[in-house]
Amino acid sequence: MVSFGRSKRVVNLVIEDYVIRMIENNGKNLSSIKQIKEKALPKEVIKDGKIVDEIHFFSFMKNLVREWKIKHRNVRFYVPQSLVILRELDIPEDLNNEEIKQFITMEIGNTIHFPFRNPVFDLYDVPKDNDSNKVTVFAAPEEELIKYTNIFIDCTLKPIAVDVQALGIYRYFYLQQYQSVENKIFLILECNLTSINISIFNNNKVEFIRHQVLNIDQKDWEADNNHPLQWTFAGDKTRLHGELTDQIVELERLMSFYQFSIHQGNKAVTDLIVTGDLAELSNVIGDLKERYSLPIHTLQASQTTQKKVQIPKSFIPALGLALKGEK
Repeated sequence: MVSFGRSKRVVNLVIEDYVIRMIENNGKNLSSIKQIKEKALPKEVIKDGKIVDEIHFFSFMKNLVREWKIKHRNVRFYVPQSLVILRELDIPEDLNNEEIKQFITMEIGNTIHFPFRNPVFDLYDVPKDNDSNKVTVFAAPEEELIKYTNIFIDCTLKPIAVDVQALGIYRYFYLQQYQSVENKIFLILECNLTSINISIFNNNKVEFIRHQVLNIDQKDWEADNNHPLQWTFAGDKTRLHGELTDQIVELERLMSFYQFSIHQGNKAVTDLIVTGDLAELSNVIGDLKERYSLPIHTLQASQTTQKKVQIPKSFIPALGLALKGEK
């Protein structure tokens, strides 16, 4: 999303409310992976992507940098999925990229509005024809990104780029070359312990993203000390299953919205891609197969398409971030 500089050896961090995952590589590809780590986050330190206890999170990160021996490393991280939005904006015709950015900056709060103060944004899709008056941007609250950036810097890490998790997951999926992406429209369903994240990709570009918090108490999830972490749900499993079922049913409405409201019936989702760290992911896949006749692809993680070194699938977002520098 935002680039701050170039990198050589890079730590790629994925932070959820309950866990932090890390892949270290040379900043370009998966064959150069140096180490893979994860650690459960203390509860109530991060809530809905926002750091609510900065002192505790700083102390946690400081110890983690020492434990993982990543002092002074360059770092890439994702915008918390609960904070990022995708927006198509109207702009004057015949503007170059820099002029588009200047126009958006001047119009924020006037003709352009975001659901948070002081947004930071990045151009995502700028039509090549100069007479177009549409541009797509990613935006997030600057205040929250600054919190993460400052804490990383205070822990000796050097932020070099911020990315969007949906783009990272698709980047990894594209590398796997499950099948040709031509004439395909992929819906990625990422099922995590406390949220469901949906994105739709058409012609290798994201056209829709949605973050949905599950009505589940984070405290009901407990992790052991294994690698990868094994999560156990100690709450009401009937309620958890009901939450997941509701999300599966909701997919039908979202796909209909995409087909008829966004594309006026001319385009529709052709394939489902399922990933995430949810322990009940196999049950979700089974329910999807019962309800939908679309092809369903379950993402598996490996270091490269040649070596097939298996990596826990919970690290797929980190693998996608580790691929960010590859051309």
